[in-house]
Amino acid sequence: MKHIIIITILVMLGTTSMAQTKKTTGGFEDVLTTDTILNKFMEHWIGKPYKLGGKTEKGIDCSQFNKRLYKDVYNKELQNVAYKQWEQTERIKKDSLQIGDLVFFRSRVSPSGWHTGVYIGNTYFIHAANRYEGVKVSTLEEPRYKVSIRGYGRLK
Repeated sequence: MKHIIIITILVMLGTTSMAQTKKTTGGFEDVLTTDTILNKFMEHWIGKPYKLGGKTEKGIDCSQFNKRLYKDVYNKELQNVAYKQWEQTERIKKDSLQIGDLVFFRSRVSPSGWHTGVYIGNTYFIHAANRYEGVKVSTLEEPRYKVSIRGYGRLK
């Protein structure tokens, strides 16, 4: 099932998106290699459970998921919690989003009031959603994310 989801996402992203990504990645070394690593990372993590404060495949929260993705895919360090990741990034506009940028939301269910994920192109982002959904891909166009967006950030 995970393979079907990944393949569907990759088809939706399409080759046009990949060509645009190549021109606009700003800081990622080799887009083709990075995309391959990102795709493998996503395939491995989709469906893993959510756990507040978790850091492992047995349960991970949104900020730790971002931290793990950045370390494993981009070899870059992020802080441990969402608001500190927010502080690590420069604000960008939605129409400037690039694969690998961070997306931040207000959350009524999180004790911190924050939720975050990593943008993967064409309005999609991957995140450790909640204890019911685990790690998944969502779109910024979903009503629950549209109304709770806090902003977008690119690692400084």
